[in-house]
Amino acid sequence: MSPAVRDVDADTPARYNADPDRLFESSGCAGKLAVFAVRLDTFPAEKRQQVFYIGTNQPQVLTEIRRHILAEFQHLPVAGEYMHRDIYDIAEKYGKDTFLMIDKLGTDKMPFFFTMKGRTDAMLEKVSLFKPHFTDRFMQKLGHVFPAHLPERMKTWRDKYEHHLLLKMAGDGIEEAQRWLTEYFQQAEGDFFACTPEEGSKAFLHRFAAAGAAIRYQAVHADEVEDILALDIALRRNDTEWFEHLPPEIDSQLVHKLYYGHFMCHVFHQDYIVRKGVDAHALKEKMLELLKARGAQYPAEHNVGHLYEAPESLQQFYRQNDPTNSMNPGIGKTSKQKYWGEAARRQPLRRIRNNRRQDYSAWRFCITLHAGECFSGRFRSAAMPAEARYSTVI
Repeated sequence: MSPAVRDVDADTPARYNADPDRLFESSGCAGKLAVFAVRLDTFPAEKRQQVFYIGTNQPQVLTEIRRHILAEFQHLPVAGEYMHRDIYDIAEKYGKDTFLMIDKLGTDKMPFFFTMKGRTDAMLEKVSLFKPHFTDRFMQKLGHVFPAHLPERMKTWRDKYEHHLLLKMAGDGIEEAQRWLTEYFQQAEGDFFACTPEEGSKAFLHRFAAAGAAIRYQAVHADEVEDILALDIALRRNDTEWFEHLPPEIDSQLVHKLYYGHFMCHVFHQDYIVRKGVDAHALKEKMLELLKARGAQYPAEHNVGHLYEAPESLQQFYRQNDPTNSMNPGIGKTSKQKYWGEAARRQPLRRIRNNRRQDYSAWRFCITLHAGECFSGRFRSAAMPAEARYSTVI
């Protein structure tokens, strides 16, 4: 874990997409990307892992846990995932089929199912007999056929506590966390339990299924929902008021507020299900103003896309990596024109010699290549010719 995460008194976020200190090579890029790299294991996987399931009704309790673990623990967590009771409920009902598919079939089958879902929806949209989102509504009904899928102890904690933290420790950190949590909850409001391997796996799978649950809710309740505002935000590391309280004039325009995220680094996913008839764009602007006032950075993980204006430092980073503006024109509300709209003449293309063209015909990327130094890992290829050093289409 980054030393920046341990600095719990810093007045800035631990991580977010546009952080100028972390814009390096492929890090911070978005959209289409070409990376020449060698993928290697960076450290051995821990053989011993343990998930602790923590519940409380007071956000301040989780604040104290986070600050103590990051500042005082010798062994930092593998993961620390937060879920509010509302997203727990939505994910339990509207993420059940996703949970069951992964639990029974594994993650490698998911791309196939998503491809088939997309093709089926595209085909049925042309048939007036079927309402939109047929596959979502069908899968939702199919999920009701199967029995309850979450462990009983998780259900008990859901009924008792509003705020949930999934803390995964490894190695000697397991005993360190067990001792401290046992002592801490002798006086703090809330409780915890050490998960069995099955409980731990299902707890994190439930957290994973939460990411798509709001979209399923919208598909099933299209007559009641105008849109979904999905925000990913990075709060300041010293922010103790991390749990959001919206003003009544905004709260009244929402059906549900769904909070979950990566608690140790204070990066949260906040999905808002907007009531039918509400101007979702205007509502989003009001919410972003509230986040600015809190010192939050956004987007934290999903990058600017074509929805947010990229800060100047991020724009310069994109220009450096893609001087022809060929990979992602218009990203971050930048120019969509070739060469970023600059009037400078196009530089002549230095072509690879004919006797080498066949060997390097696969190098058809619109990206800056620096004699084999790739965006990730600084890997230098002896086979790559010096003639490949240019910034245009081969």
